[in-house]
Amino acid sequence: MADEENAMTSDELNPARADSECDDDVDQIPITTTTTKNALITTTIGPCEVYPHRVKVSIVGAGKVGVACAIAILMRRMASEVCLFDKDGNRACAEAEDIRHAGIFLGNPLVTGTSDVSMLKKSAVVIIATPERRQTEEPNVKDNLEIFKKIIPPITKFVCNAVILVVTEPVDVMSYIAYKLSKFPPNRVIGTGTLLSSSRFQDILSRRIGVGRTSVNCMNIGAQGDTSVPVWSSVSVAGLKLRDINPRMGENDDPEKWYEITEEVHQRDNVLNTMKGDKGPNCWAIGICTAEIVDAIIRNTKVVLPVSTHIHSCSHGTDKDVYMSVPCVVGREGVHCTVRQKLTDKEKTLVQECADNIRNVLRDCGILQESNEDVGDK
Repeated sequence: MADEENAMTSDELNPARADSECDDDVDQIPITTTTTKNALITTTIGPCEVYPHRVKVSIVGAGKVGVACAIAILMRRMASEVCLFDKDGNRACAEAEDIRHAGIFLGNPLVTGTSDVSMLKKSAVVIIATPERRQTEEPNVKDNLEIFKKIIPPITKFVCNAVILVVTEPVDVMSYIAYKLSKFPPNRVIGTGTLLSSSRFQDILSRRIGVGRTSVNCMNIGAQGDTSVPVWSSVSVAGLKLRDINPRMGENDDPEKWYEITEEVHQRDNVLNTMKGDKGPNCWAIGICTAEIVDAIIRNTKVVLPVSTHIHSCSHGTDKDVYMSVPCVVGREGVHCTVRQKLTDKEKTLVQECADNIRNVLRDCGILQESNEDVGDK
């Protein structure tokens, strides 16, 4: 009896020996010779560098707009991995590490920065946010075209199954250029389009009426910026079209001057950029709008958003072969389809003017002529 008590006491004093007798298949490493990590984590099955159920979003351009897109996406926890790509690798790495330090509050995503284009592999969405427009300067399409010629082909080589989402201004023009250079199906190359203009339209309208933004149904189409077309004929609150109350709403002869909202939406971007000065360009609103489109793609929500897409029919009364913003059903494959709208004659004319302006810019930079030659060769 005394021997049994002594044996128990011996095992209790040396539990490692007792464990080894019960599990001969496990190699036991004395605590004095192991590392802290091996002492803390008893079983290693291999490196955990690849996230399970990986959802990767890459952002080309680590400037203010690119970082705003990254923050908006990470705050909504829609991606397990975000990669910032920039020709300035140090800047991309610094921005990524700055975000990564607070990753515990973002769902512990993997946030990386790089100048190596191969790091974009396995991305579900690639956001093009470079180059950024300089303060008080208009976008230089010819310069942007040269940059896109350098970055789009190598990017598409590594992300052949991704959806390309263009943020670079002018969005509709650069979306068309990205479509031609990538040789992707048109549904998988889209632009942020007039989503920001539509959001501003909704915000200003809701404040003037005195109801919540989500209670106002309205949309801008055409081209992002000061030529976007607010579709006043379909503006509604709780299902009631406002033109059933005021038939002249939004027209130049409207006695209530609702057309002032159109002017404010058109001017807001330049006003904000001027107010921000050196801290521009505006980035937070477009970053959040971009995240909304990414969410629709990743979760396949098929929500209707006014994004820039390839127009290959005359459903909106426009010429064919142009990228322009119209209501689109957005999901996993990008744009699934467009939604027809019943426009007034004036709205159709304004939309056609947008299409003409976009095509003129494309002709000036030579990309539309090149595309026509390509079609002829085929």
